[in-house]
Amino acid sequence: MDPQPKQKASKHVCLTIRGPMGISDDPIFDIVSALADRDVLVMVRGLAREEIRSPFTDGVFGMDESRTNAAIRKMKGAGLISSRRDGPDHVYFLNKGRYKELEHFLSGLFQE
Repeated sequence: MDPQPKQKASKHVCLTIRGPMGISDDPIFDIVSALADRDVLVMVRGLAREEIRSPFTDGVFGMDESRTNAAIRKMKGAGLISSRRDGPDHVYFLNKGRYKELEHFLSGLFQE
């Protein structure tokens, strides 16, 4: 019986490898800091419409691979995205719970 050749994992920013999380004492600062990046905003707008699949060799949402990966790393650091494995690739999507934290913070600013 011939063993099946192993599929090579795609090159991308991996969110499923769980290491110690850099828990911040000010998560709202982390979220707002990440959202201050124009490329992160492009990613948020795009991911609000559709999930994306690695690898990003052609980039996504009009950005090249380098800008896409940099934005994903910033979003990961702020907890703004999540991912799941699908074969050798990862599928990335918004971490809606994190945006709820921002929504709660902003609505608290404007309560009467």
